[in-house]
Amino acid sequence: MKKAMLLIILLLSAQLQASPKTTVLDDWQRIASNTVIEGATISIAEWDNAEIYIACIQATSTTHTGTVFNVQISPSESGDETWFTHGSWTAFQSQTVGSLTLVSSATITTVAGSSTLIVNTGSLPWPWGKFDDDGVRTIFLLGSPTVANSELCTLVSHSAGAATSVTILDGLMNTPGMSSTLWDTVETLVYSLPEHTNRVRVIHDNSYDSDGATIYTYTCIFGYTNR
Repeated sequence: MKKAMLLIILLLSAQLQASPKTTVLDDWQRIASNTVIEGATISIAEWDNAEIYIACIQATSTTHTGTVFNVQISPSESGDETWFTHGSWTAFQSQTVGSLTLVSSATITTVAGSSTLIVNTGSLPWPWGKFDDDGVRTIFLLGSPTVANSELCTLVSHSAGAATSVTILDGLMNTPGMSSTLWDTVETLVYSLPEHTNRVRVIHDNSYDSDGATIYTYTCIFGYTNR
């Protein structure tokens, strides 16, 4: 009898053991200046220790003084009358970006799995911009023609002098496109959510600077769930 009870307890414990889970909320998307986007809503009532991951990329050389992300939570299972802002983050607020000495892009020839990105000759001459600021850094490869195929990469090195190639730490996971665009202005944030709440969403507010730059954004959530 005791052995049977112990077996039942072990089986129940296995069922209740939390499993890691990652869900994309808002896949890569283009947000024009002076535009507000309501992100996808997800229920996290059964989640533990959830965190929101946010990425923001400036994709034009227009002077830009910030894009606001509001992380909102709701205690209700449905309806939109009880959203509360849990936290707010302003990307690019610490800098005024207004010239190609700070924001650089180039048309890149890519191959899935490759760690070397070739700068197409039509992009030359191409200033290295922020690539030269601090060595290893996060850069953004824009999917073309499918924005959802975009990805963040870790810059390892680039060719000296004429901008002919970029080396990234890991091979490309997606197939962004044979003529994708590489951008060097990226900011990211990982935001912890309260342990107990029902739903969460992110508001992407690119109206903070009414005449600012076009941006690309991405959000996902990671946590542990018993379901």
